[in-house]
Amino acid sequence: MLFDACTIGGIHAACRIVRSATFEGMADAEGRPTDKLCHMYEALAEGGTGIIITGMIAASRLEPHQHHQILLDDDSCIAPLMAVTQAVHDKGGKIIAQIVLMGSAIMVPEGENRIIVSPSGIPDKIGRAQQESQALTIEQIQRLIDDAGQAALRARKAGFDGVQFHGAHGYLASKFLTPYYNQRSDEYGGDLMGRARFLRQCIASIKKTAGSDFPVWVKLNCADFMKEGGMTAEESLQVMHWLADDGISAIEISGGNTSSLPRKGPIRAIRRTKEPMYFAPYAEKAARELQGQTDVGVVGGWRSASEMEEFLDAVPVSFISMCRPLLRQPDLPNRWRSGDTEPATCISCSRCFGDTDVDCIFHKTGEEA
Repeated sequence: MLFDACTIGGIHAACRIVRSATFEGMADAEGRPTDKLCHMYEALAEGGTGIIITGMIAASRLEPHQHHQILLDDDSCIAPLMAVTQAVHDKGGKIIAQIVLMGSAIMVPEGENRIIVSPSGIPDKIGRAQQESQALTIEQIQRLIDDAGQAALRARKAGFDGVQFHGAHGYLASKFLTPYYNQRSDEYGGDLMGRARFLRQCIASIKKTAGSDFPVWVKLNCADFMKEGGMTAEESLQVMHWLADDGISAIEISGGNTSSLPRKGPIRAIRRTKEPMYFAPYAEKAARELQGQTDVGVVGGWRSASEMEEFLDAVPVSFISMCRPLLRQPDLPNRWRSGDTEPATCISCSRCFGDTDVDCIFHKTGEEA
């Protein structure tokens, strides 16, 4: 089942292995993809990954963008990205653009506008630093919603097979869902329906602007895992039901944010629990409830083809995502497909992550574990 040709979230794929979005830090000074980034995606496609999701791409000039981040904030971004999609398609792969509105989770802000925005101006903890921000006005919210739609249209023109809107990990849409960070008293705050309004309107803008036939995925926390004031698992499941009602093509389940955990990012920090497949129970519940309504997939701690096969056989999930193992072994899916089913050699040290030129530490040092 893992290596059966299939359709996931409206996209035909050679297998059910998805490369989860990973911020690579491989844009040039103008926010255009470098040859190194293009070669990374090309290697993933050649290595047998069914669908590649890019690292987060900035959608709006209203807010800063990350250092070395790819941009889709105006039409001049389209042509450079066509080389990326063409390279992946030439290797038989599929590629989705992950578009993001950053909010206060940004680490190294750059761009024309250095003013960091958030739902309510609540200080955010990024690593060991405290991030200050300004509360968004209604006019700014509408601008960001429109910008998300325009970025998706540019992604379509650049040849991407779909888009994934980043609604997880403490970025702006995720912050709107989190009671601690969203203390607004207008229609974008209050109860869960109000807090989910921004995310849902971004999705509606994307579908309207890029076309209703263009696949639109969402990455969503199964829970925020905060000590207090976080979105709960029950609330997340309700949001998933609303997204399914809104016609979302697929939901990728992740969890945590920059403030709920002791290190810089959710996946890296949750990994410290040493538990494999740590979001699987949440994905199982969601997949069973949403079966027949939208495709559900899961990321987090997957290292074994046999465990992935077992989960796919037992649970109606449509795909399983990986990130770190494919940094170390971009040909891992083909190796598994050929019959060599030894688990991934990734040791989950998370030393691959950084602000620029993301790669496995063993590639960087030339060592082997």
